[in-house]
Amino acid sequence: MSRLVLVALDALEIEWLKRLAARGDLPNLAVFMEGSAEYPVCSDGATLDGSVWPTFAFGANPGKHGRYWWLQWLAEEMRYVRSSHPAFDYRPFWAGLAEAGRRVTVIDLPYAPLVRHELVEQVVGWGVHDDVDQESWPGGKLAEIRRRYGDHPLRFDTVEPHSPRDLLRLAARMQRGVAMRARLLEALAGDPGRELVIVVFSEFHLAGHYLAEECEVVPGVTNLDLLARVTRPLDDAWPVILRAAGEEATVVLFALHGMRFQVDFSSTLGQVLALVMGRDPAAAIPRPDVLRRLRNAVPDSLHRTAWRLLPKGVRDARQAMLNRRGVLSKSDPLFRVAHDTHGAVRLNLRGREAGGVIGREDGNALLRRLEAVALGFRTRDGLAAFEGLWRPAEHLSGPRVDRLPDGLLLANRALPRLQEAFDGAGNRVVNVLEERRNGVHTGRGFCFTRPGNGIRLLPRAEVDGRDFAATAYAVLGVPPAAEFEGQPFAELGSVG
Repeated sequence: MSRLVLVALDALEIEWLKRLAARGDLPNLAVFMEGSAEYPVCSDGATLDGSVWPTFAFGANPGKHGRYWWLQWLAEEMRYVRSSHPAFDYRPFWAGLAEAGRRVTVIDLPYAPLVRHELVEQVVGWGVHDDVDQESWPGGKLAEIRRRYGDHPLRFDTVEPHSPRDLLRLAARMQRGVAMRARLLEALAGDPGRELVIVVFSEFHLAGHYLAEECEVVPGVTNLDLLARVTRPLDDAWPVILRAAGEEATVVLFALHGMRFQVDFSSTLGQVLALVMGRDPAAAIPRPDVLRRLRNAVPDSLHRTAWRLLPKGVRDARQAMLNRRGVLSKSDPLFRVAHDTHGAVRLNLRGREAGGVIGREDGNALLRRLEAVALGFRTRDGLAAFEGLWRPAEHLSGPRVDRLPDGLLLANRALPRLQEAFDGAGNRVVNVLEERRNGVHTGRGFCFTRPGNGIRLLPRAEVDGRDFAATAYAVLGVPPAAEFEGQPFAELGSVG
């Protein structure tokens, strides 16, 4: 019986992984990588970074599933909702596998709806870095994992500054989390009745956001040393996991995207938009309100705990309010929407937004003006602050492309930090956010594949995030679904 075990080292940068292997920090993973077929992976991680897991789970581009962040704008109601709202629902690929009689287990794959089928076990929220709904199918599965393996140390990221001591503690927590998840993976991989197993190691995503800068975190300990500590429990467990999976199982070690060093300066978008609207950019700089001042008056550790204990509806409302500060979404023809790394904008289109005020042609002209204004900003060293305006509708297709932003103001990848920038008229934009994360997403990942008995690997220059759904069907001998856009990189067949 053919089986497939997909192990995601979420957002782990391939260069970091290879350097750790070359240094001798990961001897077992190094042997696996050397003996496996390596495929580079491309994804939308450099733009719509929150879309990569829905694209993986749906097998089609973001224009067809419409999810790209945990909090999204709902045009017909002119408000923010979680992306788990029914308007953003879609059918994960493992639903079809279960209907074809294949037993499936999926652990901590974010932004994927639960598949409620008797042959599916799915858990979201045991240990993830995103603020997603904690749920499982069957309903008690999440509680069962917590009882058996422990309460995971990874909670959703509160995006706050980290001292060197904080980073040491973060690495220690993620190391414990990787060890716990590796034990779970061993048990799942060793169950011959599970034909598809997907386990996402979200610990690497959080670590990547805060350990991307090449530096000594404390004397004698670099960021790469801390990443080695996080990864080592998986390396230690890897031979046991492979033996548990057996020769019948195809094992895939992968990441859909990586991380690179850059400090987020998307907060400058509001100031650029103010210029486009004929307003004073300085007036668009966010000022701390009462709640923010109260938060700043207490230690970060206390705030993190208090924020996580709030009901999710309260967190949602607060985050929505922060995203709408300075945004006149009922009257402005162009307004900012929630996103990270790159500033996201949306046209207030008639016939699409509930209170639309602009037509499509005028909206396109406004987007061109936004890009022209943004490209005029330079640092004191003469570096461009922005690369341009990326428009999803020009690159993606599908019935939900209007659920996505109309434009992303792309940060200059060659600019690790931005404090201020000026245009030719002397206008100034400033990054007022205190430095927090130092890692942002790339669109480049990796895929190391060890084929099981009877599985043929297909020659590919690279694979796409959409290809994993098609591969799962091909390896498990199920005809692909009509909505899949990807192609398999492995399939049932005679070896050689």
